[in-house]
Amino acid sequence: MRADGFHWGRTLFLIPLLAVPALLHGQPLPDTLTFERAKELLRTNNPHLRAAQARGRATGQAARAEALFPNPTLSVSEERTDLEGDGVDDQWYLSVTQPLRYPGEQGARSAVAAATARAAEADAQETAASLYRTVRRRYLDVVVAERRRRIHRRFAEAIRTAARAARVRVQEGDLGTVRQARVQTAQAQYEDGLAEARRTLRTARTDLYALLHPDDAPQARADTTALPDFAVAGTLQYRPVRISQGAALQRALQQRGRMQAARATLEAQRERLTAARYGRLPDLSVSAGPKTQNLPDSGPTYGFTAALNVELPLWNGGKTNVDATRNRRAEAQARLEAARRGVRTDVRTAMDDLQSYRTRIETVSQTVLADTDSLLQNAEYVYREGDITLFELLDAMEAARSAALLDTRLIANYLRALYDLEYALGVGPTDAPVVVEGALDLRDAPLN
Repeated sequence: MRADGFHWGRTLFLIPLLAVPALLHGQPLPDTLTFERAKELLRTNNPHLRAAQARGRATGQAARAEALFPNPTLSVSEERTDLEGDGVDDQWYLSVTQPLRYPGEQGARSAVAAATARAAEADAQETAASLYRTVRRRYLDVVVAERRRRIHRRFAEAIRTAARAARVRVQEGDLGTVRQARVQTAQAQYEDGLAEARRTLRTARTDLYALLHPDDAPQARADTTALPDFAVAGTLQYRPVRISQGAALQRALQQRGRMQAARATLEAQRERLTAARYGRLPDLSVSAGPKTQNLPDSGPTYGFTAALNVELPLWNGGKTNVDATRNRRAEAQARLEAARRGVRTDVRTAMDDLQSYRTRIETVSQTVLADTDSLLQNAEYVYREGDITLFELLDAMEAARSAALLDTRLIANYLRALYDLEYALGVGPTDAPVVVEGALDLRDAPLN
């Protein structure tokens, strides 16, 4: 099927469920936590995401504040003059002074504020996309770690059975001490592999929980070392996806937060240069207000004052500021080009990784290792029948374990490449998925 430049084959399907018998965000959760719920918790609870969003809002608000028209100044003054003889000439002035801006300057300042706000929002979007990729990867890490634990446990149980049989055969005189030591060594390696898999699973759960739990979680208040128990259920099934690199690059250059921020920053610097050029013109302000005069021989008289104030740019003509702003514009232009190169690299790297793991899965897992799923069971059977030796059994067990772990690693890396691709496309927690549906499922849909 072809849609908008993307060529889609079959999709990869991965069903995850995460059971968390804990309190997150102060509310009890169901026994299972889907990725959609995990995504909500990320948006609600993650402090890095909240900080990025608040920073973006603050930057935009500060930029808009700088673009507001300057406030007027109210002044009250008294002027007293002693007259010859008796009496005083007492004069009061009330004046309001309003700084003026040239129409083009005010428009440029408003454009700077709008572009700066867009750049700040895009920076927050980039941070959100990065955190979204992180939560996907950590969610996948839990699923993969659970599968690896099951694999190691399966082979540890098998080697325990073989070790018990070896001890019986040693007692019966059918097995020498050298072969028994070989079995014991293999058992030690498998037991250590199982212990390492359990440690990896605990680490994966800890890393995922760190992204999702609220600041006021009861566990965090009572015991900072406590971690809710996680029960993960999931299966990894491979289906290839073929994607047009040209369409992916086009979308990434348009939608990626890094690109939007760089373009908005360049626009802001261009408008700042326009405002700086207006800064070479004299500053203007107008002032006006009523006047009161009291003379000894007459009552108060009233008048009016008005003035136009023009700056005299004797010491600072504004040229230095224009030159500095021009260089900042050149810097923004270079950063835009750097962002463009970085985004292209991200897309191409993800696409290359995707192609590499797809090819390796199809040539290694599905072809070379196609018949290894039942290798352990078959080896145990023929060993009991006496058709293979103990060493051949151990070799078959190690080959079966290596094949299962290799298949898991290839599929997991394939998924990570897909997450990297969606990150390169600018997909965040509030966006509709382009390639990956949820955390671990792929969608069969055209590129929007």
